[in-house]
Amino acid sequence: MMARAAAPSATTDTPEVLAPVDVTKPQPDDEAYLSVTTVIGVLDKPALVPWAAGMTADAAIRMAKTLQQRIEEDGPDEVKRQLVGARFARQRGKRSATELGTAVHAACEEYALTGQRPEVDDEVLPFLDRFDEWAQEFQPVYQAAELTVYSPRFLYAGTCDAFLSIDGMPLIVDYKTTAKTHDARGNETGPYPEVGLQLAAYRHAEFAATWRPRKFEKYSRRTYLLGPDEREMAVAVPEVQGGLVIHITPTHCRAFPVRCDEAVFEHFLDCIELTRWTEMAKDVIGAPLTKGTA
Repeated sequence: MMARAAAPSATTDTPEVLAPVDVTKPQPDDEAYLSVTTVIGVLDKPALVPWAAGMTADAAIRMAKTLQQRIEEDGPDEVKRQLVGARFARQRGKRSATELGTAVHAACEEYALTGQRPEVDDEVLPFLDRFDEWAQEFQPVYQAAELTVYSPRFLYAGTCDAFLSIDGMPLIVDYKTTAKTHDARGNETGPYPEVGLQLAAYRHAEFAATWRPRKFEKYSRRTYLLGPDEREMAVAVPEVQGGLVIHITPTHCRAFPVRCDEAVFEHFLDCIELTRWTEMAKDVIGAPLTKGTA
C-alpha cells in the first residue's frame, strides 16, 4: 500500500450525501422531471457495438468446450439467447460494470467527504489507489457530492457527482470508471464527449435538493419526482467556472476539462426534444387500413 500525504479535503459546510431513493409510485401532486441520463440515452452510442460483440465472443470462448453439447441439449435458440445476453450476465465473483462503477463512486465520495480512506475489497482497491494518488497531487476541495439538481423550466433533473475547487477554481465534476485501461486496438481508454451534455445539464439547472430526492422508473424511463414542499426547500445550484471529468481505471486516474457552456447546453435541450419524440413515436403509426376506411 502506498504512503499517503493528504486526503482530499472537504469544506466545513459540506452537506450530507443525500443519495436519491427509488420509489414505487409518484404522489398525486408530484411533478415528474426527466432524468439527465435518460435524456442522453437517446443518443446513438456506436462504441457499445464492439463492446457487446466482444462480450459475446468472450462468452462463446468460455463455453467452447461444451458448446456443441449445449446446442444438442438446450437447442440452438436457447444457446443463441444466452450468447446474445452475455453482455448482461455477471461473471462469477465479479461485479457488473455498473455495480463496479457504483462501488468506486461510493468509495471516492466517502474519502472526499470524510477525509478517511474507506476499507474496500480487492476489486475496488486499485481504483481507489489511483484516485488517492490523483487527489494527493491536485488537492481538490469538495463543496458537495451526490447533489441532485432540478430544472423546473425544462423539466429535467439529475444527480451530480461533485462540486469542488482546484487551486481556487470552482468546478462541476463527473466520475467515469473503466475496468480496462486499453481498448481492443491498444488505445488508452478515456471519457466520452457525452459527459459534456451531462455536466451542462447539471450546471444550468436552477435548483438543488436539500432533502433525499426521489426517483421513479417505468419501462427503463427514469424520472425524478418533486413535490410542492420539496420545491420550497430547494436552493440555488452552486456556480462554477467549468467542468471536469475524472476518469479512473485500475492503472491511472486523470482529470479532463469538459466544456459545459451555454452552447453545449443547447444541444442537451435538443436531446430532450428527441426523448419526447421517442414517446410520441409510439403512436405515430396507426392500425392497418381496412376496406372502406382511409
